Parts: sequence; structure tokens; C-alpha cells
Amino acid sequence: MRYIIDNKNPNARKQQIRTMFDSIVEGYDRANRILSLGIDKIWRKKMIHQIDCKSNDVVLDVCCGTGDLSKLIRSTGARVISLDFSSAMIKKGIKNGNIDDMAAVADASRLPFKEATFTRVCVSFGIRNIPDIDIFLGEVFRVLQPGGMFVALEFTRPRNTVVRLLYFLYLYTFLPIIGGIIAGNIKAYRYLSKTIHTFIDPPSLLAIQEKHGFIEIKCNSMTLSIVTAYSSIKPKSLSSPLSLQHLNRLQHNRVIIH
Repeated sequence: MRYIIDNKNPNARKQQIRTMFDSIVEGYDRANRILSLGIDKIWRKKMIHQIDCKSNDVVLDVCCGTGDLSKLIRSTGARVISLDFSSAMIKKGIKNGNIDDMAAVADASRLPFKEATFTRVCVSFGIRNIPDIDIFLGEVFRVLQPGGMFVALEFTRPRNTVVRLLYFLYLYTFLPIIGGIIAGNIKAYRYLSKTIHTFIDPPSLLAIQEKHGFIEIKCNSMTLSIVTAYSSIKPKSLSSPLSLQHLNRLQHNRVIIH
């Protein structure tokens, strides 16, 4: 599989991706640490600094996996809901203590929340696994409070020619072999390598956000542009009160949504 934007009929592909992530859950965290040499922790900490969470913030962590970012967000005092379409990833995150009971098993493009529920929506290393990216960004815009921030962290292709060639060599040789051995599914890591190689470039992702009405759209490259952090704002002029009623009901019931 390669990354292709599909806003019309993404369900079959989503099911394949969900099944793949369910199959690698046990070795997923260890593979991430080894394949990134632990640098992924630094990237997420920089993302947290960019998000700039306060104790009164209500944050949605989309494509949360086993909850590495959710745990960091919670450490700031903010309230966070961890969302992923893989129930196996959510359960693993809860078992590891990264995710609390405020979790949702749901499609990122069909967010089960009311309009203007969150002050922040975040996604780390997951947006390239969302085929219907236009629908997803429309949903992010809908659930954000006016003035709220969307932040994404994703792998990108290095701009330097030499670094780019070495990086692609790593993607198509070491990453699928090492990741496949650790997580027990070489095919899954071949897919993940291809999505990094073929995902839309930063200018294209910025343009899609602008099309959906986001403003103050920025991107910042890190580690030889292997990773890029994106941020954008929902305009404040779309004034509607922050609705926490649905969130409070979730917290009261302490359920996982299926």
C-alpha cells in the first residue's frame, strides 16, 4: 500500500490499516524507540512545547496509538481524550498507564464529539494513515473551539539530496527488517516506510488546512527535516461557547466509545 488521498471510499483501506496496527501492538513501542534511536521522545516534547497546554485546556489526541503524547499532555495539567481506531492500541496504552479512562475508539474522520469541544487537537505520526484527510481536517475544524489550535507532527522527506538518499535507504532496508522482527510483521513496516516516502509534502498539507479555514498556518522542520511540526488556528471570529457538556458526560460515565 502507498499513501493515496481518498475522500470518497476510504473504508476498506481503513480496515486494512486498523488490522495492521492491531497486529503490531505488542512490539510497537519498543520498535519506535529502537528505530528512532529514542529521538521520537524529543520530538514529542518539542511538540508539547508548541502546543503550550494550560490546566484549563481540553485536548484531543487523535491517532494516539499507545498514548505517548497523551501522557505528556496530561503532565501539563490539561484534560485529554485519547482517540484511536485500534482498540488494541488503546487497551495497550491503558495497560501501560499512558492512557486513562478518558479514551475513545473511533474513526478520526468521524469524531464522536460536539462542535467546539476542544481547545487543542493534536496528532503525532498518524495523519499519514488517514486516507480521507480532507474529511478529517474538516472534523478537526468542527470540534475545535474558535481560537483553538491544531498541531500535527509527521515524518517528511529530507530536503538535502545526500540525507534524502541515505534516509530512503534506511526506510526500505533497515526499518522494515528491524521493525518487522521486533513487532512480528515485516509487511506492516514496509507499508509504514512507503507512507513516509509517499505522504503529501508540507506545502500541500498547509494548503489543505488553509482550504478548510485554518489561519496562522505554520510548519517547522526538525532533525534534518526528517520530521515536521505543523500548527494552525481556528479563527476566533467563529464565536461559539466552549461546550464541555458532552466531555463531562464522557468523564462521568468513564467509558470507551466503540
